[in-house]
Amino acid sequence: MKRILYLGFFLALFGSLSAQTTTQTIRGTIVDKDTRQPLIGAAVQVTDVEPAMGTVTDIDGNFLLAKVPTGRHRIEATYLGYEPYIAEDAILNSARELVLEIALSESAVMAEEVVVTARSHGNEPLNELSIVSTRSFSVEETQRYAASANDPMRMALGFSGVQGSRDARNDLIIRGNPGFGLLWRVEGIDVPNPNHFARRGASGGGISIFSVSVLSNSDFSTGAFPAMYGNAFSGVFDIQFRSGNKEQQEYSIRAGMLGLEFSREGPIKKGRSSYLFNYRYSTLGILNALGIRLVSLRDSNTFQDFSFKTDHRSKNGKHMFSFWGMGGLSDERRDPAEGGPEEWQIYTDYLTRDFDTDMGIVGFSHSYLIDDKSYLKTSLAVQGQRILYQNDTLDQNEVPSLINDELYYNNRLTLTSYYNRKLSSSATMRLGAIATRMGYDYDFRYLVEDAFTTYVDEEGSTLLLQPYGYVRWQLHPRWTVNAGLHAMFFTLNDTWSAEPRLGVQYQAGPGATLSLAYGLHSRIVPMASYFTQVNGEQPNLDLDLVKAHHFVLGYDQLVGTNKRLRMEAYYQRLFDVPVAADVNSTFSLLNHIDGFATRNLVSEGTGTNYGLDVTFEQFFSNRTFYILSGSLFSSTYEALNGETYSTRFDNTFATSFMGGREWPTGQRGTIQGSVRLMYNGGQRISPVLSPVRDPNDPLNPILDEANPYSIRVDNFFRPDLRFAYRHDNEKNAWYISLDVQNFISRQNQDVLNYNFDPILGDWVFGTLGSIVPVLTFQLDW
Repeated sequence: MKRILYLGFFLALFGSLSAQTTTQTIRGTIVDKDTRQPLIGAAVQVTDVEPAMGTVTDIDGNFLLAKVPTGRHRIEATYLGYEPYIAEDAILNSARELVLEIALSESAVMAEEVVVTARSHGNEPLNELSIVSTRSFSVEETQRYAASANDPMRMALGFSGVQGSRDARNDLIIRGNPGFGLLWRVEGIDVPNPNHFARRGASGGGISIFSVSVLSNSDFSTGAFPAMYGNAFSGVFDIQFRSGNKEQQEYSIRAGMLGLEFSREGPIKKGRSSYLFNYRYSTLGILNALGIRLVSLRDSNTFQDFSFKTDHRSKNGKHMFSFWGMGGLSDERRDPAEGGPEEWQIYTDYLTRDFDTDMGIVGFSHSYLIDDKSYLKTSLAVQGQRILYQNDTLDQNEVPSLINDELYYNNRLTLTSYYNRKLSSSATMRLGAIATRMGYDYDFRYLVEDAFTTYVDEEGSTLLLQPYGYVRWQLHPRWTVNAGLHAMFFTLNDTWSAEPRLGVQYQAGPGATLSLAYGLHSRIVPMASYFTQVNGEQPNLDLDLVKAHHFVLGYDQLVGTNKRLRMEAYYQRLFDVPVAADVNSTFSLLNHIDGFATRNLVSEGTGTNYGLDVTFEQFFSNRTFYILSGSLFSSTYEALNGETYSTRFDNTFATSFMGGREWPTGQRGTIQGSVRLMYNGGQRISPVLSPVRDPNDPLNPILDEANPYSIRVDNFFRPDLRFAYRHDNEKNAWYISLDVQNFISRQNQDVLNYNFDPILGDWVFGTLGSIVPVLTFQLDW
């Protein structure tokens, strides 16, 4: 394999030395961000070529720049009276046109009043109301950071305030909050966990079911988010799918250790409508069939997914329609340990597992430009999800016996609509609502003392209603205020919440801003927890919404022309948190990883998270990029007894460095290298009270609930590497990359995996994954 890679790099390098420069087209549309009306005569320039190349938009807001040299470019879009748009590191290859959909914000500042100069960069939030704790990310970012595996959640591990839970999972712990506090929104629709091997009652899994091939620039928020977001208290992934090329057919294939992909896009009716789709089949499934297992010797994994989007614009430009969807199937099987009964020593040696997850979403959206100041957007989506989780034990004759049986069906019908109006050049308002019918069918039983105990057995449906409204107002050249209200009403138990949101931003000087945001946020608990059965009853039906006050104070400073320092201090106070109804128990849902509660809960717990996040970033400039981030934080909770304890996620600190560099090889090729280093405080675990297995959960020992999470394991350290080569030919382009997760094969402790050691007569920690190489090849034409 090494020889093949070396030969490929050498041939590409040799071929590029004598090659002529290749060119490609940049096209797109520029509209007013608040009204979606096209901007006529907006200027677009590629400023890093000699001489600079430029054009202006036509009557429909469209622009075209032909014969632009391939490679990375700095693209600027400007329009009189509007804030400029700047893309610092857009990649243009010889096989695919670069299609940009640019939305400019009108400036309320007259030319003679401008006293402070601001610059826009590609990682600023797409949602202008998200003035703190939010950054956008591009497809190229998702690919270029080491070991991101083309997955936005794995990429986000390098951002401040964020840490992962395990190497093989993409769950995110945000500012000490449990993973279920994260909201996923795709194309304006709130969706259930959109990951292969989705963890029940959580927001993460193995890898996202949508490929980066269909993604557009999207937002990631870590707190105090604005009024259009609800049913979340830790963070938001606001994912956007891109539109296909409306002028020509384009194709792409990607082959790697994770999957085989095929993408196609092009016009349905040239210039007015387009389609885009991507299909991926897991390479793991192919390798498993050949007897090769990458995850572990006992685990076999396979998955496949499909994503698509179509767009259509009416002749008069007043109506825009889109039809989109995604679906994924995944299956995981854990076999018994090798050697058979004679060599089995610990309980997990003869424990097997079946873990299947299926998910599908189909959505339709319509936007209507009412007049030159307002528009109405309405979306409808149908969603379904199935999660199966079963464990068997084998006897000495290797006959399986079922001990854990969980099957969860979720379905949703979601209707969302909002009316957006520009009140003036300095003020915009939006009124909207989200209505979701949530269907469910849950079964969860466990073998206890030779008899099955049923924890959940419920079928039905309920409604979640979320009206909201906000106003964005630029009071002064230096001051911007965002004020809004979000409300939630959950008909299952008639619980509700009215949530004010406020953000204030002050431009303190050239490139410097000071921001303050507050939000009250709430979320329903993982659904099956409402239906937990205890002694034949359902004591958790009346659980309240989990709520949190969130305050963020941020300072942002541009350093020179290509660097940024961002500091944010935050305080979060959670209340109405479900805790064990037993005063002698210290159980709290704030320590939740996945699964569902199996005990009587009351909404009388609280929690506190506070800390400081610091990020120093160099945007892609002079072929170099990096993000250095660090967080100091505290995460605690109060149980029913009124005592304060550290949460499972109270790691004290988290740091990371992600960075890299590109080197041109002639006129057609580019080599890229990048590294990611993560060093975090060790996660917390409760001490073992007895080495005897818990009779209600034989996978784990009996833990000391009187001293919860009082032990912190060793600090976590993981280094990742990435090497890539990109090459442009006349009619096609390709790249090859090698991502290596944990390239030193460090054995970090796995706090979620206790194993009983019969020699020691005690329980010991398992370890996380060792080195994981991911080789990928992509061809575009």
